[in-house]
Amino acid sequence: MTRRSARDVAETVSALRAEAERMGAAVAAVVDHAAAARKAGLSMPDTQVIIFGNPQAGTPLMQAHPEIAIDLPLRLMVRDDGQPGSLVTWQDPAYLARRYGLADDQLTPLNAPATIASAIDGH
Repeated sequence: MTRRSARDVAETVSALRAEAERMGAAVAAVVDHAAAARKAGLSMPDTQVIIFGNPQAGTPLMQAHPEIAIDLPLRLMVRDDGQPGSLVTWQDPAYLARRYGLADDQLTPLNAPATIASAIDGH
């Protein structure tokens, strides 16, 4: 799933982190792929991944479907595609539901990235 943010990568990452925390999630890390590329003598467009989660939401999923731990905590990728603003991308909850055979009542925590991304630009 992808949507455009009106903000650049740094501003979008900051807004997403703040919104995730406001919703009760803990931000475990922000991986700056472009910075890592620069350290390796390479270049790439600004790309960062926010890793976040809420053990109260994720633990029951992992108890019921241990394999889902490979996809948790959740992630939001923010990247510069050369256009104004930035792109925010996350895993489609329907894909995860199919992959792990989740029931409808187990999908709510997996909707967090879309909810967070929607809130940052008021959509």
